[in-house]
Formats: sequence, C-alpha cells, structure tokens
Amino acid sequence: MVTIAGSGMGPYNFENIDVDFTQFDMIFCDKNYETELPNVTKGGFKVVKEAILENLDKNILYVVSGSPSFFSGAILIINVLKKQNIPFQVIDNSSSLNYMLAHEGVSLVKSGIVTLHGKSFVDLENFLTKEYTFVICDDATPKILQEAMHYLDAEDVTITLGERFGYEDESFRCVTLEEMMQNPPKMPYSLLIKREFTPLPNISSEESIEHENGMITKSYKRHISLQNLELQPNMLLWDIGAGSGSVSIDGYKRYKVKTILFEKNIKRSAMIKNSLTKHKILETKLYEGEASELYKQELSTPERIFVGGGGDKVINELDYLYTRLAEGGIMVANFVTLQHLTTAITTLKNAGIAFDVKSVSLTTYKMSLLMPEPERVMHQVIVKKDSL
Repeated sequence: MVTIAGSGMGPYNFENIDVDFTQFDMIFCDKNYETELPNVTKGGFKVVKEAILENLDKNILYVVSGSPSFFSGAILIINVLKKQNIPFQVIDNSSSLNYMLAHEGVSLVKSGIVTLHGKSFVDLENFLTKEYTFVICDDATPKILQEAMHYLDAEDVTITLGERFGYEDESFRCVTLEEMMQNPPKMPYSLLIKREFTPLPNISSEESIEHENGMITKSYKRHISLQNLELQPNMLLWDIGAGSGSVSIDGYKRYKVKTILFEKNIKRSAMIKNSLTKHKILETKLYEGEASELYKQELSTPERIFVGGGGDKVINELDYLYTRLAEGGIMVANFVTLQHLTTAITTLKNAGIAFDVKSVSLTTYKMSLLMPEPERVMHQVIVKKDSL
C-alpha cells in the first residue's frame, strides 16, 4: 500500500500531516525536509521514485510539498500505480494555487495555471487566456515573463506576488516585472497575473492591422496559409518577409504559437510593432533588416516557416531554409508572380526537395451592379520535412 500525503504550505516538515507515522515500513520525502522520524529516506524525485517502485510490497508513505495532485512528482507515481493495479491513497493538503486564490478572492474557474519552475518558455495555451493566470516560479521566471510579454503595455496586466506561503514572513503585494528583476523575490514564491485587456478576435480584420497598400496577406489567403502550416500550440514559427505581420499575429491568436518575424523595410517594421502591441501578441521577436542575413544569425530551430516576401534572395535560399526546419516541419511560401513561383520551384527541384503547389483565386461581386472583381491569384508552395 502506498500513501501519498501533502505537507501543505510553509517549512519543509511533517507538522501539517495528520497520519500515524508508526504504521509505515518506509517513509520517503524530498531531501529538504527536516524530520527526526526513523526509516525516512530523503532524496530527489528520481531517487525517491525508483526506491518506491522497488518496495511496493511494503507499507509506504511518500510526503510531497503542497498538494500531491498539483504539479507534483506524485502524479507520475500515481500513474504508475494505476497501471500496475497497486493500491494507494492520497491525503491532500493546501496547494500554493488554492492558497493564493483564496487570499485574493479569485475563483479557480477564472484562472489558468502555468509552471515556469525549471522551464525556459511560457505555455501559451494557458498563459493570459483566462482573466487570471497563476504562475509557479523559480529564480529565472521574471526574465522569462519579461521576454514573453515584450509587446504588452504596463497597464495590460496586474501582477500579485505571493512570497513564502505558510512561513512567518509570508507576504502578498503588487509588483512589476522590473521591480522583480531589480529585487528578486524570496523563494518559494508564486504570481497571480490579472489580464486587464480584452482579447481581440482570433481572425484579424485588415483594418485592425497597420499596413501599406497591398502589403498584407488578405484574410482568406491568411486562413489558407495558417491551415496549411498545420500549427500546434507552442510551436515556433518563422515569418519571413513579414510585411504587416498579419500571419504571425493570427498564428498566435488562433493557434498560440511563438513567432519570429523578419522584415527589412523600416516603415513596415514600425507598423508591425504597433500591431503586435495592439493585438497583445506574446512570445514574439522582430528582426529588422535583410532576412537572408538575419535568419542565418538566428540560432533557434523553427517547426514552421512562412515565406510571404523577402525578395529574390530569400526565394533562392528556400533549400537553405529547408535545412533549418525541425524534423517533421512544414514550410509554406506564397507567391503572386509566375517569375517568383518558377524560381522557387527551380530552387527546390535542384536541391531534390519534394513540394506541392496550390493556386488560390477569389472573385467577389458588388451587390449594386453584380460586377465581378477578381483578386490576384496566389500560388502556394508547400514543403514538408520528413521525421527521422
């Protein structure tokens, strides 16, 4: 029998656990716990997990901080026990999530949950998608959040910092990320971020995105491009020759992807920055300058690449961009001239890279005269990189 018990908030000890410790053959806990009980084995999660699974014939107590069912290694052990039909029980306790929400008077149904403890990126599926986001933190969290929210204004969020839950010196206060960078919070700590803005529609109107005449991917072409990119949350998308940035903007809003945009025109770059701020786009970076030079300096590995512009230099390097794609990645390149389409096909054929071509056209009719108004045909080259 395995019993998994949470120790609640506060110091690492067993004072908040209501069990008879003498009934257990073996007791396991994290190396930070302080206890004078006999037959206690301390260690990191990997060590404890292996020891528990090797002694399943004994009566075992596993003590975890906070709540066993909230972002705890106990969940992994419980899954193993279920698969092997091994009996277990869970003795719950206060989690940092419940503690923070109760203190702030916030309902759980209004809150998303993100852990940045030991992680280097924000889970965009759950970050700022609800009115509140609870963040489990470590020392690197303020910098990660600052980078992710680069295009948010200061008034777009309110951040409540909760430090040292359950300790004598616990505190709650409103902070900014800049304050946290200058004066790091005391560990352990958590954040509750309130979203103060109302998200705009997932599919942006052309009027809502700043652009020069003709320098925006029309909405229906944008839909098709995003669909053929087969985006999934938290993927990294390179948007080359970004123009207005509309593909990246809707890629984030609709699919919650991370984006890196490349745009050489200074005026368009300024427009993109304004639109990224207006549409509250997270986890995005904009490079200004010649795309064919800048993407060679970028060290990341994109899972998706969209080519909407960039001129002859980029088109002649589609084979290079293919090498930069992650295994299983997809590249979509849009062209409106046969000259560019021909160059793209030639480049890929010479490199022995398989591709598909789709052509998209649309004709609209004015209601008053029912006169047809055809738009330019868009040729789309789609490349898929096989997984190893």
